[in-house]
Amino acid sequence: MENELLRIDYTNVDRPTVLGRDLHEALEVQTAYKDWFPRMCEYGFEEGKDFSSILSKSTGGRPQQNHQLIISMAKEEAE
Repeated sequence: MENELLRIDYTNVDRPTVLGRDLHEALEVQTAYKDWFPRMCEYGFEEGKDFSSILSKSTGGRPQQNHQLIISMAKEEAE
């Protein structure tokens, strides 16, 4: 995602979101997403309030866990 902006989902106009895996990639985090995201939640973020969990469609293997993060949570993680 070098030199690209994160795609923002405006489905809910009052609470735009970004995908956690997109943010993880843009920040070039070396820790695996499955380990990084729970660590971010330790800052007091709550499911249903700050993010929602989603599973990707399976392409033959196990579905991949992802998260829709509200912008304020994404900003906190980016700092």
